[in-house]
This record gives sequence, C-alpha cells and structure tokens, in this order.
Amino acid sequence: MTDTILEASGLRKEFGGVVAVHKVSFNVARGEIFAIIGPNGAGKTTLFNLISGVYPTTGGELRFRGHRLARANPHERAAMGLARTFQNLRLFDNMTVLENVMVGRHTKSRYGLMAAALRLPTAHREERVIREQALKRLAMVGLEGRAHQLVGSLSFGQQRLVEVARAMAIEPQLLLLDEPGAGLTRKEVEELDDLVRRLRDDGMTVILVEHNMELVMGIADRVMVLDYGQKIAEGTPLQVQRNPRVIAAYLGEEASVGLHPEEAYVATQ
Repeated sequence: MTDTILEASGLRKEFGGVVAVHKVSFNVARGEIFAIIGPNGAGKTTLFNLISGVYPTTGGELRFRGHRLARANPHERAAMGLARTFQNLRLFDNMTVLENVMVGRHTKSRYGLMAAALRLPTAHREERVIREQALKRLAMVGLEGRAHQLVGSLSFGQQRLVEVARAMAIEPQLLLLDEPGAGLTRKEVEELDDLVRRLRDDGMTVILVEHNMELVMGIADRVMVLDYGQKIAEGTPLQVQRNPRVIAAYLGEEASVGLHPEEAYVATQ
C-alpha cells in the first residue's frame, strides 16, 4: 500500500459566491514530487493556501500524515512538518540572508522569549545550532557566500532561493513550492531541478505549482491539472501532456489569451 502523506477530499473554496476551488480530490505519496499546473486563474495558488492554512476551506477535508487539518493554523501546520514558499516574495528586506533563513528555523525553537531576553545558556546554545542549520540550508541553494548581505541586495531569482532555504530550515516532511522557478535564470532553474531531486531522494515530499513546463515535465512524478478551479486531469507527465482536456484548457479559444510560451509546451508534445 502506498504511504500517503497528504489526502485531499472534495476541497472547495468560495470567495463571496465565486467558486475558486470546486470539489478537488487527490492524494500525495511520501517521497513524491507532485506538480499542480493549469492556466492563469485556475485555482492553483488558492489550493496551496488551503493546504497551508492561509485560507479556511469552504468544504471538503484535508489530512496530513493521517491528521485532519481543519482546525490547524499555518504555524501549527508548520510545526507538524508542512512548509511552503509564496508566489510573491515574503522576505524581510532589513535583515540579512542568513537572518531570513533563521526565521524559518525558529519555528522549531524550544526556548521561550524570556530565555532569549535573559541570554540564558540554553538559548545561546540553541541559537548557535539554528545559525549552523540555516547556513547548511543556504549552502544547499548555493547562497552561503551571500549569508551576511542584506536580502534586498540579491537578485529576484536569488531571493526566490532564499525563500526555499527558509522553508527547508524547519526540516519539513512536505514542502510546498509556489512558482519556485519564477525569475530564475536557466542556470538557477537547473540548480533548482537538482535541489528538488536531492530533497526527494532524501525522503522529502514536494508539491510544486509552476509555469515552467520544461521544469515540471522533467521533474514531476505525477501532475494534476486544474482549470476554472476543477481538476481536469491527473497522471504521469506523459499522460497529462496527451490528455485532450489539458490541450483544450491551454490552447482552447478562451484559455489561449495570454498563454505563456512555456505553457504551450505541455499541449504540443
């Protein structure tokens, strides 16, 4: 039997009567790279927000490692081992690269505010461990040499990688990557590809929303396609590329407006 880490059943989300996600169900296996794709406005990021707890669900159920997530807030889900990045950067510009990554690691901290304020030995020791672990995560994304620079001085693509390192700092079992390839150079995309594969090989489960179809089709074990908030296809990259409903969603008369060149890749293979 497949070891399932995330189960979604009939997920639904409404905003003032507008249905953004409609009865979406899927399972993700432990150690899998699972991609979610679809045209602009398909509901991909909304689905991520439901999984991570940013939005409450209107209907349906989510289970992570067998536990219902209905009442768990984002911080509690992070403590359970679920981490994410965001489509729009959420970094602290007045802090260094290292400090931004340490923020993620602090979610696993065992000492309290009083211990930190009094500079107790236990807090000092743990702070040193947090710093060391944050530096290791920066090394994994190739940015250890920029650790002490202000994060605002980095390129957009490098800031994306800082967000990935910060999410990795909590040592999640499930990592949600929202458009991790956006703004990256071709070399950085290749490095991201290698990083995600290494994380999977180390036992981490990865779910990514991504518009770079070359990256998605080369790295994902399975792909789910959304259109107008509904699941229209799910399967291996090859199965999805050949699915008529997917081709229609990307290249149909309505969906073709504003289609990215990368998105056309999925429908023409």
